[in-house]
Amino acid sequence: MSGPTLSPQTLGAELTPEQIGIGMRISVHPHADDFERIIVDAIKHTSEVLRPHGLTEGLDIQTGEVSTYVGVKTGDAAQKLAAYAATLIHSASVASERRHLTSHILLSRGCPGGAACELVPGELPAEKRVFLDKSGIPAAASWSLYPLTDGNLPHMDPIMEAIQEVKDSGLEVTEDHFATTVRGDLSCVLTVIFNAWAKVGEHVPHVVSHVSLSLDSPSAQNSGDAA
Repeated sequence: MSGPTLSPQTLGAELTPEQIGIGMRISVHPHADDFERIIVDAIKHTSEVLRPHGLTEGLDIQTGEVSTYVGVKTGDAAQKLAAYAATLIHSASVASERRHLTSHILLSRGCPGGAACELVPGELPAEKRVFLDKSGIPAAASWSLYPLTDGNLPHMDPIMEAIQEVKDSGLEVTEDHFATTVRGDLSCVLTVIFNAWAKVGEHVPHVVSHVSLSLDSPSAQNSGDAA
């Protein structure tokens, strides 16, 4: 995402999501023979579902051969990104008739690519909390969070606070190697992950999060886990 250089004068004003640099890259991988149709239809359906609610307004959406980029220019960034991700994954899952599906999401907040910026802790606008209706589809997510500090801020504190927030959500949370696994309804899992990422971004100028989701996994089902 390209953007302008942010001066101290700009930092004192109300920053837009575009100026901060908020967006994600998302891909869906349905394990079905007609995966191409499922992916293309799901992307189209997602825009059709979200547009009447204003949730595509102010979004820059670009689909490439690897993933779909969704950048937020205006509005409630976390809510719009979470709604897009939840709708896309749900649409692809339903279109595949609930075959095994995986999805990968890369979230980034702060310092838009191609721009020099000096975002200041304490001067970053807060995000509204994300709310999503339950999907009825169980999911398991492997989630990692990376606050990119300049050395003056402790990086483990916001990570541990975010993990605790996810644990307090009531979802099943397991700490694994290099990631935290979160299990529950797809929408509930995405809600807590997006909220935790956005909250860290209120204090850390640049924070990145990586999420790998699995729905209807045959290996999980064989071991008695619905996700």
